[in-house]
Amino acid sequence: MTLGLPDHLVARTPSQALARASHWFGLTCLAGALLALLVLNFANLAGPTSTSAATNAATTDTATTTPAQWLTILAVLAMAGFLVALSLRRTVTLTIAYLVVGGACTFLYTITVLGIPDAFPFSNMFLVTLPKLALVMVGGAGSGALAGVLWSTIGFVLAESVTVLAALQTQVPYSPDAFTISTYLFLVGVLLFAAFARRQVAAQTALHRAVLDDQSRLLRHDLDQRALARTQDTTLNQLVALARAHAGPLSPNLASSIRDTLETLRGTDWLTDADQRSVAPSAGTDAWLTSEVYAAIERSRDRGLVVEVTGERAALGRLDPVSDRELGLAVQQCLTNVILHSGIVTAEVVIESEPDSLSLMVTDAGRGFTESETGADRLGLRQAVRHRIERLGGSASIFTRPGAGTSVLLSVPVVSEQASR
Repeated sequence: MTLGLPDHLVARTPSQALARASHWFGLTCLAGALLALLVLNFANLAGPTSTSAATNAATTDTATTTPAQWLTILAVLAMAGFLVALSLRRTVTLTIAYLVVGGACTFLYTITVLGIPDAFPFSNMFLVTLPKLALVMVGGAGSGALAGVLWSTIGFVLAESVTVLAALQTQVPYSPDAFTISTYLFLVGVLLFAAFARRQVAAQTALHRAVLDDQSRLLRHDLDQRALARTQDTTLNQLVALARAHAGPLSPNLASSIRDTLETLRGTDWLTDADQRSVAPSAGTDAWLTSEVYAAIERSRDRGLVVEVTGERAALGRLDPVSDRELGLAVQQCLTNVILHSGIVTAEVVIESEPDSLSLMVTDAGRGFTESETGADRLGLRQAVRHRIERLGGSASIFTRPGAGTSVLLSVPVVSEQASR
């Protein structure tokens, strides 16, 4: 569970939470050990209230705080200081220093506590285990998962070893305590689970990055296709129109068309899917006169091409704005090809409507060509027509042979007539 966090924080947050929890647990254990030393020392100083004078004198001699007890208190404080430093800055040097100081502190603390007469018959009492628990926490105080398991194991072995030595010196029977063992096993289990979860997150992040890279690749490819198609729609078409224009001043229609092309190339609106006709025609408006197909045909007529239109012109009103624009640009490219390559000045556009699609065929009776022999530099049909229609989910079919003219069938999906009712 990521809690809605960014990917780069998912793996870091559980590790920081575990480090902070281990840090505070270890400090709590050391605070308890320090408090236990002070309480036991105070109880020892109080001594029995009704004894003989000789006994009181002996008790006073043994109940005073010894240098060894003060050294133990300082060792506990030093161990706590190293734990805080390790939590703030995790380094191998600080980790080793904490283990060395913690091992010495645990040894002195165990000797001091077990050395109290008739207080602790065994070494597995809870108060005796407090510094050992803090020593095991070296693995959780800011370490990585797998490294934390290693450091915790070293801390656990070191704690048990110094406890055995202290028990031998005080002649108190040694027994493994369930507190340290259960804490060690719990911490190791949590660290291993954190490592497994981190790997899962890393795998998911890598998969997500691969998906993003693939989407970026497809986006760049689509952008390249749009740029090529737009170049064909604008620059190349205008060059063709200029080449076919009569000598002398430009006609008003051609000059206006060139100005529109320059505005298009100057802007970046063509990079988006935003439609040039953002508002659908109002009720009663002729769908044919407001369509991009009609605009493309009129531009071709301005360049001297005679275009005959037959079929269901009103069916163009079923197109959504994006499909209307793209189909209009594809038809414009087909008509430009007629002007440039057919060798004649007439073409026919036939519009047919199906329940789930709209088909438009551009036909000329010119010289035709062999499509398989078309050069790689001929981008009109490939980029400005076929790929443009395929991006809409439609299809473009070309029927041609030398001497028999050319027919280009464009088919795009539209909303079903029954669904629109």
